[in-house]
Amino acid sequence: MLKLTPAAEPYWIDLLPGVRIKVRPITIASMLVARDAVSKVFRGEDQEDVGVRANIALVREIAQRGILEWEGVGDADGNPASVNRETIGALLDHWPAYDEIDVRYVAPALERGEEKNGSSSSPAGTTEAAPATATPAESSAQSAHT
Repeated sequence: MLKLTPAAEPYWIDLLPGVRIKVRPITIASMLVARDAVSKVFRGEDQEDVGVRANIALVREIAQRGILEWEGVGDADGNPASVNRETIGALLDHWPAYDEIDVRYVAPALERGEEKNGSSSSPAGTTEAAPATATPAESSAQSAHT
């Protein structure tokens, strides 16, 4: 049964000690836009570390669209920083903040997407993780005559 739930409301994530962000739930639209950002990475000429750069593009795009407010984030002078593309980008340049946004905001949404398909392959793209369904043959069969 497909269970329809009402749209979720924005929520707070404790990011780092003294820092929290208010985010909107990740929607299909935001995921599609983020995938477009990722596809640009794959179309680039430099294919070195493409997987890492694709993940960074995904997290950055989702964060840019999802962060609504924050507390405990300031400018170089210690004044509260306003939330905009530039300051969100600066927050994401801070490794511990980027990592927490990836782990606490983006990854759970991706995991929910994987749960929808109970017969999907393993994350590596193979079915190696799937259990064997056939018993091994007792002896090898003879070749067909030509």
